[in-house]
Amino acid sequence: MNAEIEDGAQMDVDLSRFETYEAACEGFEWDVPETFNMADALCGRWARRDDGKQRVALFYEGSDGTQETYTFWQIQRLANRVSNALADLGVGPGTRVAIVLPQRPETLIANLGVLQLGGIAVPLSVLYGTEGLRYRLGHSGSEVAIVDNEQAETVAELEGELDALETVLTVGDPSAEGRSWEDVTASASPAFETVETDAEESAYIIYTSGTTGDPKGAHHAHRSLLGYLPGWQMINEFPGDGAVHYTPSGWSWVGGLFAVCWGAWYHGQPVVGYGGRFEPESVYEVLERYGVTNTLLTSTMVRMLRETDHAEYDLDVEVVPSGGETVTEDVIAFVEDEWDAVVNEIYGQTECNFLIGTNSALIGENREATGKPCPGHEVAVIDPETGERKPPGEIGHIAVRRPDPSMLLDYWNQPELTAELFVGEWMKTGDAGSFDEEGYIYYEGRADSVIVTSGYRVSPLEVEECLRDHGTVRDAVVVGVDHDQRGQAIKAFVTLTEGVEPSEDLSAELQAFVKEREAAYKYPREVAFRDAFPTTASGKVQRHKLVE
Repeated sequence: MNAEIEDGAQMDVDLSRFETYEAACEGFEWDVPETFNMADALCGRWARRDDGKQRVALFYEGSDGTQETYTFWQIQRLANRVSNALADLGVGPGTRVAIVLPQRPETLIANLGVLQLGGIAVPLSVLYGTEGLRYRLGHSGSEVAIVDNEQAETVAELEGELDALETVLTVGDPSAEGRSWEDVTASASPAFETVETDAEESAYIIYTSGTTGDPKGAHHAHRSLLGYLPGWQMINEFPGDGAVHYTPSGWSWVGGLFAVCWGAWYHGQPVVGYGGRFEPESVYEVLERYGVTNTLLTSTMVRMLRETDHAEYDLDVEVVPSGGETVTEDVIAFVEDEWDAVVNEIYGQTECNFLIGTNSALIGENREATGKPCPGHEVAVIDPETGERKPPGEIGHIAVRRPDPSMLLDYWNQPELTAELFVGEWMKTGDAGSFDEEGYIYYEGRADSVIVTSGYRVSPLEVEECLRDHGTVRDAVVVGVDHDQRGQAIKAFVTLTEGVEPSEDLSAELQAFVKEREAAYKYPREVAFRDAFPTTASGKVQRHKLVE
C-alpha cells in the first residue's frame, strides 16, 4: 500500500500487513479520530506533500476525445476556488448542495469544495428526469445545485417550485450570466483553509435507487469514508504503486464515487474518468489507453463486454471488483480466462457499505459464496423480528451491528423509516442470506424476493444462475408471481444470445434444464423472453416491474 499517513487526523487501515483473514479480523481495530474532514483526507493531505504537484489524481477523457491530467495539487487549488465561491453564495456548514453532473473533473472538484467547507453534498444522477430531480432536490432542501448543460433547463424550471433552492450553477456554459460555474470559480481565490469538522458531522445525503416507494436519503457523516477502506483494500487486492482505477458507473452513486474515486484517492492513486456513454468498445479503449489495473464492473457490464470483440485490446487489468449484482460463475470465468484477472465480489448498501467481500490472499476461493465479513464489520444473519442470529444454513436477514463507521446517521427527515431499519443493535439490510460453518455468507436476494412456492423457499438467484449456464441464455431474472395453489409460482424472464430465437420448444427445454440441474420445485412454470430488462438509474434490474 502507498497511503503513507503524514499529517492530519487519519487512521491506519493497511490490511496488507496481515497474513491471514483471521489475523486481520483479530488485529484490526477502528480508530476513528474525533475530528475528521473527508475532503482533506482525500486530497488536501496529498496536495501538501512534496510530490503533490507530480502525483496524478485524475486522467480524464471527454466524449470529444480531449484528454486532461490533474495532479492532487491542481485538484486541491480548484476545490479551494469552489469552496470560496460557494461561501460567497452563502453556503456554510450544513448547507445542502446538489451535484448533478456526469463523469467529469468538476464532479469530483465540486464534492471536495462542498465537503471542505462543511457543507453537505447531495450527489444526483444525470439520468433522473424532472420528477426524480424534483423529489430529491425538494426532500434534501438543497439550496444550491451544480448542473451541466443537459440538466440546466430542467433544474432552472424547478427552481421556482422549490423554496430552498436559491442558486443553480451551470458547468460548461460560460454564457450563463451570473450562473456560470466557470465565472464564479475563476474569480475565487485558490487558497482555502478546510473547516474543522467532527467525524460525526454531516457530509452526504445519498439517495437509494428507489425501486419501490419514495427514495430514501441516506444521511452520512465524514467518518463513513473510513468504513469503506478495509473492504476497498480487500477487493482491490491491496493495490500499490502503479495501480490505476476506473469504473463506467456514474460518480453520483456510492459504487462510482466511494468504491472507486474516494477509495483510490485516500490511497493516493489515480482515477480515470470518461465523459462518454457506456459502450463496450469505449470501455475497452479506456482500459487499454490508460493502463487500468483495477476496474469496478457489474456482472451486467462484464456480460456486455464479453459479447464484444476484444481480441485486439492489450489490457493491464489485474482486478475486477464487482458489486450491485450477484457475481456469477460465467462472469468469473470470462475475466479469469480472457483478461487473466481476479474477480472480487463486494456486498453492501447505500446505508452501510463494503460489509462482505472476497480476497484471493486472505479468504481463498469459494465461488458460490458472496464472501466473508470485511475486518471491522460485524455481520450476521438474523431473524428480522427478534434480532436473534440464525443458525448456519438457515435463511434470514443479513444485518450489521451498530455502531459501524460506514453506517448512515439516519434517513434524512424520515425518522419513522430510520427506526424501522433497526432491530435492537442490528441494522437490517433487507436482503436475505445464509452463512455456513466456515463463516462464508451467501446472498439469497432481497428478503421480499425469496420465492415461497408450495412450501419451498427458493432463492431466485439459484435459478437465474442455472439458466445462465444454458448455452442459449445471455441473462436471466427470476421472480415469484401469485398462484392460487402454490402461493407463488416461479417465472423466468430471459434474454437470449445472439442468433437464438425464442420458441415454445426452447421454453420447455429451459424448464427441463432447471428441473434436472436444480430441483423439480425450482423450475420456472413460465418462461418469458425479453430483449432487455427494466433497470433503475443505477443499473439494477427492477424486479417489481417484471412482476407487474
